[in-house]
Amino acid sequence: MVKELARDAVQIKMKAKEESPLISVYEFCYAAGLGLQVMGIPAAEAEKLRGEEDFLELKKKVQELVKDSAVFADYPNGGRLQSLLTGCRYKGEMTDEARELFDMGFAGR
Repeated sequence: MVKELARDAVQIKMKAKEESPLISVYEFCYAAGLGLQVMGIPAAEAEKLRGEEDFLELKKKVQELVKDSAVFADYPNGGRLQSLLTGCRYKGEMTDEARELFDMGFAGR
């Protein structure tokens, strides 16, 4: 898997006129890292989330943090990012590549 493809897919979905859901663990993890970075979540807290073994648990925790945050309004396409994260219904397994994508998002790469 080429991590940059998942990153680019999220970036495109944030800018697209028509909403397109996140369709993989990889896309969600990148978007989650980016969303937490936008929210100013401390690195130590993000690291705890990143280490979650159960994808559904990670998704649930991230969605809870993101759903009522007002900071997305001040970030370019932040409303769409918030919507992508809170609306994700994908189920899957955590992998090392997914964690790397989380890191890429959190680092803003």
